[in-house]
Amino acid sequence: MVEAFGQNARDRRAVGLAGVAALHVLVVYALVTGLGKDLVKVIQQKVEVAVISEPPPPPPPPPKIEKVVKETAPPPPQQQPAYVPPPVVAPTSQSVNTIQATSEVKAPSAPAVPQATAAPAPVGPISTAGNCSKFGGLEYPRKALGEDISGIVTLVYKTNAEGKLSEIISSKFSSGIPMSFRSQFLQAAKQSLQGNHCKADTTFEQELSFKLESE
Repeated sequence: MVEAFGQNARDRRAVGLAGVAALHVLVVYALVTGLGKDLVKVIQQKVEVAVISEPPPPPPPPPKIEKVVKETAPPPPQQQPAYVPPPVVAPTSQSVNTIQATSEVKAPSAPAVPQATAAPAPVGPISTAGNCSKFGGLEYPRKALGEDISGIVTLVYKTNAEGKLSEIISSKFSSGIPMSFRSQFLQAAKQSLQGNHCKADTTFEQELSFKLESE
């Protein structure tokens, strides 16, 4: 728009200059013909009018006002609150009979080892009656027979795996057998037991009666 306005102004100026040149020609003509004074006034008026009528140049465009945007500083980073560990609660003491729960994983218990069964308590001696299939013969001690000594010998003994006499555990003699004859009666009783055949690995108690025929 400013360029168009300037072009019009130049055109008008050119027209004015052409007019001024024509006026000069007329002035020269008037001077020659005697019309100089009046023509000079008319020319001066036209020149003044032409110069005055020229429009003033348009005002310069207003300067562009750039909007300045102020950069705002970023907000300061928020500080995280300091970590405060939770208070440690001291475990309260409990009685011995109270079961305390723990978070520890219990190790698997070892397999139970089979305990050896205790051997049954030894059973007291049993009678040979019904437990022996055979009894040995009883031989009377000769010296005791000559002295008319008689009595009862009670023996406690054990048998082996074959049911035979293994050992004599204890012996008792009745009051009719003097001390000096007891070894003879014990030997005779032992020989009789060696002929027995009884239950294996068992303890027996047996009475052996030594009596004279006259009794």
